[in-house]
Amino acid sequence: MSNQGVKKVNNPVRWGIISTANIACAKLIPAMLASEYCEVKAIASRSADKAREKAEQFGIEKAYGSYEELLNDPDIEAVYVPLPNDQHIDMVMAAAAHGKHVLCEKPIALNATEALRLRDIPDNILVAEAFMVRHHPQFDILRQQLRSGEHGKLQTVQILLSFMLDNPGDFRFDVKKGGGALFDLGCYTVMTARYLLGREPERVFCSMARSAGNGTDETTHAILDFGQGQQVTLTVGLKMAASQRVQVVCEKSLLDLSAPYVPGKGSPATLWIDSHAGLDDAAPQPRVLPVVEQYQCEATNFSRAVRGEMVPEFGVEDAISQMRVMDALFASDMSGKWQEVAK
Repeated sequence: MSNQGVKKVNNPVRWGIISTANIACAKLIPAMLASEYCEVKAIASRSADKAREKAEQFGIEKAYGSYEELLNDPDIEAVYVPLPNDQHIDMVMAAAAHGKHVLCEKPIALNATEALRLRDIPDNILVAEAFMVRHHPQFDILRQQLRSGEHGKLQTVQILLSFMLDNPGDFRFDVKKGGGALFDLGCYTVMTARYLLGREPERVFCSMARSAGNGTDETTHAILDFGQGQQVTLTVGLKMAASQRVQVVCEKSLLDLSAPYVPGKGSPATLWIDSHAGLDDAAPQPRVLPVVEQYQCEATNFSRAVRGEMVPEFGVEDAISQMRVMDALFASDMSGKWQEVAK
C-alpha cells in the first residue's frame, strides 16, 4: 500500500516517521496509509539506505538519513516516534520544539520526572502516548457498561498479558534502554486499570522475577489499590505463552474481554457478559463488535484532533499520571512493600 492507495480528505495531516522500527513498518505506517486523514510524507533513519528502502517500499516521498533532517522539514506537521524507550522523551521534546505534533510509543518516558518535561510543551502542540487499544471500540463499550450501573459496583479487575520474546538482541532485554515486562506490557495493563476505574490508584504492590542474565523483569505481578474496596491485579511476562485477558467482576455481572489487546486478524472483538448469580448456571452472553484496525483508528483520531475535529481525551497530564503509577510499581518491587502513588 502507498499514499496513493486510499482517497484522502481535502487536507490530511502530513506525517513523518522517526525510525524504521518494526512497529512503525508493520503497524503504524500501513495504518496511516489506510487512513483518509493521514499522508505519510517522510521517514527517517540513522541509515540513509534504510530510510530509502522503506520509503520505496511504502511509496513515501522523502527519506532522511537523520532524525534532525526530518524535524527540520517544514512540510511535516506531525511525527510518530517508535524509538527504544530510553529515547522517547528527548525525541518528543525535540519534535515539539520544531513545532511538530507528536504521537509517541509507550512508555513516553522512563519515570515521572522525565514525563513532567512534557508540561513545557505549548498547548497548541498535541502530544499523546500511543496506546492504540484505547481507540478500539471494545474498550469504550466496556467502560460504558461499567458506568451504566446495571452491573452494580465494580469490585475487582484481573488482567493478563504475556508472550514469548526469544530475540536476545532485542532492546527489551536491556535495562538501560527501558526494557522489561513492566515497561513493554505492564504499561498497557496499568493504562487499562486507570481507564476502567476512571481515577488513579492510591497505592500499589509489585513483585518482579528478573533475568539473571540481563536484569530486566521477565515476569511482573502487581496489585493496584484504588480505594473503596476496588483493586486490580495484573500479571505480565516476556517469557510466557501468549495470553491476554481483561476480566471485570462487578456486584451483578462478570464482564470479560477475551482479546483486549490484540484482536484476532479478521475476527470480531467480543465482550462476554455473564449476569447469572450462581457458578453452576453460568451462561456468558457475547456482544460481538465490528472488526476494526485499532492502529488505523489511533492514527485517524490523532489526525482529526490535529485538525480540530475532535478533542483528544488523553494527553500530557494522562501520560504524567501513568508514569507516576509505573514509578510506584518499581519502587514497591525494590522495597517489598506497598507504595503510595504520588499525586
